[in-house]
Amino acid sequence: MAVIKHTKPNKSCIPGFWEIEEDPDVIPGDRNIISRFNVDGNGVLMIHDFLSDKTCNILIKMFNKSKIQAPVSVNGLKDEVLGIGSKRATGWSENIANKLTKLILPYLPKLYCNELTATDWWQDGKHKVWNPVAISPMLRFMRYEKDSEHYAHYDAGYFYDDNIHRTLKSFVLYLTTNNTGSTRFINDNQEKIPVWDRDHNDWSRRVNNDEILLESFPKKGKLLIFNHRLCHDVEQYDGQDGDRIIIRGDIIYGRY
Repeated sequence: MAVIKHTKPNKSCIPGFWEIEEDPDVIPGDRNIISRFNVDGNGVLMIHDFLSDKTCNILIKMFNKSKIQAPVSVNGLKDEVLGIGSKRATGWSENIANKLTKLILPYLPKLYCNELTATDWWQDGKHKVWNPVAISPMLRFMRYEKDSEHYAHYDAGYFYDDNIHRTLKSFVLYLTTNNTGSTRFINDNQEKIPVWDRDHNDWSRRVNNDEILLESFPKKGKLLIFNHRLCHDVEQYDGQDGDRIIIRGDIIYGRY
């Protein structure tokens, strides 16, 4: 297996870049429920109680101590014309990523891809079989306050220079429990189009109720994993349960 060489991003290009110096314990919870779903032939995995309440509280405290809260618009960009969707600190920690790798990878089998697999597997030769390798050290801490939301969008893969590794899946770690602000998977009517021909531009409107395929509500310690190019949004949060706080990260795969 090739060694992954991580390169820290250009700080000026990343909202709220933050090099994490602390090394908190990442302690799994009870993991008493594992739910698997299917969205247009692409798997969505939910693992409840993945992290303990104690670990979630440590991570929230660490986020607060960073004092970095870069505003990001509802379409995920620095441009705030459409309104602020969340406040972020983009943390960099190879230590935390290594600990999460040991906890998350046992749940991930090889990824066998075809033209309808909704992620960036196909570039550079259309290699179809990918092995999960590691969690990326770039961890996006996101705070959603009252009326915050994120319009429907698609995540994108990060391609490593070695032409072997790339990120193919996203994960969300919920650090708080909230009754609104669900992560929702959206019917974009592209499920029969080859992934390389699909429109992956972010949406500029809210979704309609009949476009929602699946919802994942924030539950402290829950882990959500899905293919990058599945269309998803964050429901407008009503703010009734305090701030909605998550970590959004990426899972690295290798073509071995």
